[in-house]
Amino acid sequence: MRKAAILFILAALAFSCKEVKKEKAIAPKDNKSLVGHWDNFQQYWLENTDTEIHRVETDDKHRHLSLRIDEENEGDFYVEMREGRNGQHLVEKMTLTRADLSGPDFKIDGDTLFVSGRKQFENKEPYKFIRDRKFSGWIEVPLPQYGDSIYRESNLIIGDQGGMAELNIEGVQYTAELTQLLFGHKLPIMKLAIYDMPMDSVEINSRSISYTWLNPSAKRTGINLRKVITGWTFIEPGFINSDNTKFEKK
Repeated sequence: MRKAAILFILAALAFSCKEVKKEKAIAPKDNKSLVGHWDNFQQYWLENTDTEIHRVETDDKHRHLSLRIDEENEGDFYVEMREGRNGQHLVEKMTLTRADLSGPDFKIDGDTLFVSGRKQFENKEPYKFIRDRKFSGWIEVPLPQYGDSIYRESNLIIGDQGGMAELNIEGVQYTAELTQLLFGHKLPIMKLAIYDMPMDSVEINSRSISYTWLNPSAKRTGINLRKVITGWTFIEPGFINSDNTKFEKK
């Protein structure tokens, strides 16, 4: 009996000392961390994928929204909210003041922004926006009807939260998609997928002809299927890819 009591006390102490990581309300000094592009594609994908191992079962499904946040005046921010892939539908434009940010509606944890309790964000669970990293890239296909010719779409820009770009010429339609996903609820990955359909036909459960995956913090990715090739590079100061650099033989 005494041994059981000691074990119970030790377990209680271990639980009380366990560090619980929580998102923080945005303090004034952290406001500038809001600036950038944010997207809840991963949350939307988890709630709508047909693949059972990944899907989050819920009756409280979120819309697919993205935010572009820029600082206007000291402490005030301009927000443009859009819905859908590549943010094709404008929902609202607004200004966030210091008072808005000091309330309980906005919380941040690293590169994840939680928003709840306001117009457009009335779900029981907060909207979970992930910072959208921008990549520059290209898509190309061989044109055997013209000898060794290659057709290339260059200087394309997409985000890694469900961003897409297409190559659409007569007889050829391909779409490249870059996504940050959570495999089996546990393993974060970045995925580059290729679809043989136009961009506006690609949905959450569309089947790609091929895909590759890598570490979500990766800055360069690509895939060569011979009939279609694509490459993408994270945009940052000094970034180099085959669109902005001339390569010479030595």
